[in-house]
Amino acid sequence: MPVVAVCGRRTVGDDELRAAGIEAAYALTDIEPDVRRCMAEAGPLLERLAARIATAHLVQDHKRTMPGS
Repeated sequence: MPVVAVCGRRTVGDDELRAAGIEAAYALTDIEPDVRRCMAEAGPLLERLAARIATAHLVQDHKRTMPGS
């Protein structure tokens, strides 16, 4: 089962993530670099980030497992 992490700010590299068994990590600062704004608007930003994660990991994975894809 792939593991995806969501955080406010990411400071761990890809190799460290994989060593911990995490496939990918997404941070609010990936879509909004202003940390204060991330804290003030965490809910809406998290919704946007969740849409990206769903597209990247659910929709694409589903397409790969569909017959004829």
